[in-house]
Amino acid sequence: MNASFDVVVVGGGVTGAAVGYGLAKRGVRTCLVDAVPTFSRASRANMGLIWCQSKALGCPQFVRWGFASSRAYGKLAEELRELTGIDTGYAPTGGIIPCLGEPELEQRAQFIEKLRLETEDGTYPASVLSRKELEGMLPKVPFGPEVSGGIWSNMDGYVDPLHLMFAFRKGFVKRGGTLIAGERVTEVTPAGGGYRLACGERTLECGKLVLAAGLGIRKLAAQLGADIPVFPNKSQVLLLERIPADVLPIPLLGIARTFGGTVMIGAAHENMGMDRTLTPEVLARNADWAIRVWPELARKRILRFWTGLRVWPKDAYPIYDRIPGHENAFVFAMHSAVSLAAVLERTLPDYVMGKPLPPDGSIFTLARFANGGNGFQGSAASSPHAQAPNK
Repeated sequence: MNASFDVVVVGGGVTGAAVGYGLAKRGVRTCLVDAVPTFSRASRANMGLIWCQSKALGCPQFVRWGFASSRAYGKLAEELRELTGIDTGYAPTGGIIPCLGEPELEQRAQFIEKLRLETEDGTYPASVLSRKELEGMLPKVPFGPEVSGGIWSNMDGYVDPLHLMFAFRKGFVKRGGTLIAGERVTEVTPAGGGYRLACGERTLECGKLVLAAGLGIRKLAAQLGADIPVFPNKSQVLLLERIPADVLPIPLLGIARTFGGTVMIGAAHENMGMDRTLTPEVLARNADWAIRVWPELARKRILRFWTGLRVWPKDAYPIYDRIPGHENAFVFAMHSAVSLAAVLERTLPDYVMGKPLPPDGSIFTLARFANGGNGFQGSAASSPHAQAPNK
């Protein structure tokens, strides 16, 4: 069966679904193709945090990009709820990084000050909390004796990543988009200024092509002569029994209450290739850190644990660009898709249709990796343990 579209988006996770939704909302004849089962996707490695603070030192554009998404999230969540009936769980709670010991608190305070010095107006929406202030914000969390305080930002929050993805996809269809789920694009070839895609027994044709297939991007882009430096980054997550909403109304980086009330623990970043094997040592290390922060968690029942693979560009910053040599083929890849979803839905569809990206998003091109370059310095990840792959 053959079908023709203005745009085909390959990849139906948060990134692809956000772009597809935005295109359909603009009246563009769009097809969204997704082969990845829900249980296997990068969203499983995501704790659902809309996290903006304490990252991207040396890249103020990314800092502003993240805060722009945070500010746009409320309107997007309400729009999706009204259109689809799906509650994404969006909550502008703010977020806290708990610190163990005075040296860590001081180190993080210095990091916030460095970020502030890079801003245009000398302000940065985060502040240092003493132990007493932290306890005042979360009075029902009996913090461990090592906890010295934390870093607070009102720009952080929470959203359920799977509900967000499903809302984008349902909204996409309601806006007139064509969703092909459960079929894989195996071949991409240029055809008459556009592209022809082999997708199961279908042949899809399009004027413009968007590759947003996460870790599948490299294989598809290679068919168009491009090497996209995107790698897997492993996360291992523990899920504990439910707690009341008023116990942890503000997420902690590494410990968060889910939309359903369970507690997720996970902070590790591992460069292990495509290995999804659970590692008891890593799970134990994550649990030990969480118990030092909140000793009562040691008495909570473990419901399950799993691994997920994040989409991790070489320098951990996003990639928004045309594929070299292809004016009408685009690649969008990032590990922070949930945090950035609101700004992606607003800007990337217009970019696909010929408008320039806003200045803060326009720097994230493939040019930074030319001639074996390592990209931007620093890290777009909040965890001090996050590392970009070295190959």
